[in-house]
Amino acid sequence: MWLIAEYSPAALFSLKIGVATSTGAKTLFLPTPFAIRTAFLDAAIRVRGVDAGEEIFNTLKSLRLAARPPERVAVTNLFAKVLKPKRNDKKKGEAAEDGDEAESTGAMTKSIAFREYAHLDGMLTLAFEGEADALNVVEALAPQINYFGKRGSFFQLTNFPQRVETLPDGFTRVDEGLGFENGKVMNGSLAAFPLGMIQLMDDWGEELTFEKVNVYSGENIKMPKDRVRRSVIFPYRLTRSSRGFSYYEWGEVR
Repeated sequence: MWLIAEYSPAALFSLKIGVATSTGAKTLFLPTPFAIRTAFLDAAIRVRGVDAGEEIFNTLKSLRLAARPPERVAVTNLFAKVLKPKRNDKKKGEAAEDGDEAESTGAMTKSIAFREYAHLDGMLTLAFEGEADALNVVEALAPQINYFGKRGSFFQLTNFPQRVETLPDGFTRVDEGLGFENGKVMNGSLAAFPLGMIQLMDDWGEELTFEKVNVYSGENIKMPKDRVRRSVIFPYRLTRSSRGFSYYEWGEVR
């Protein structure tokens, strides 16, 4: 049984890929399974308290996820002025880091960073598959979600979630994809690759625990057992671009 929840973007979306740096952050087109599960865990703790967090964590971890992305995505390409913590490990006379300016403000240094923000034109529809009790948890928490990924990437639930026996057309499994290790494809076949845009999605790993997700526990999330990365292909095609933006449309790529 699948639970379908439809969210409407209420602001620009931004969630940098896991391998991005602080000065060069390309955005994904939609939230990753890691961001989706963590958003529901955050909502569960806010509604039911920390004591219920570990039980709901295991419930969310067992779910299978799919998404139907918005029909159109426009991504801005821009450089912005940012403040970075001043580094004290540079020797006197050593060249500044690329993009850094000489002027500093207290403990911060002025710098230039590349940023992308995505305007999602259409609905983001999420699908969850699991046992009835697990879907009941998601169904109750779905209205409590107001953003995915980076704070400020606001979403609004449009309708009460619906249950269906089979996954409708147009959905892509986001908890499955191509894994890479030492430059080799660990699953999938080159002949079976669909055409589209590759998005590097991260997810909760098999060894991830509630204590590691809890930022107050002192335990750290380690790659790749606690946090796994998979390449998921979405049927987007680039239809228009310039120096300042890239415009993608959802549909069959020819």
